[in-house]
Amino acid sequence: MRLTIGNESIELEEIAQLYPAAIIRYADGTVTPISLEWFDEMANKDVELLHYAICVHYKEKEKRPSVFPYEGREKLEEGIAKIAEQLDPSME
Repeated sequence: MRLTIGNESIELEEIAQLYPAAIIRYADGTVTPISLEWFDEMANKDVELLHYAICVHYKEKEKRPSVFPYEGREKLEEGIAKIAEQLDPSME
């Protein structure tokens, strides 16, 4: 089964992890994805939201993770819904 995220098509069996995240920049300049829960509960003035994203880590360790950015939380939730529909077509 192939999963389409943005303009990319990925074989489902190649995926080790797939998750939504907030991509943030700490005051020291470090950029990292964090869970939406952490961002919602713990983010403060020392953290800058760069964008939301769906992150894909692959079973093949040498393959770099893919990050699919979304401009806002609403767009991210639309992207999540599209993935859910592909995994379970009865959700439409």
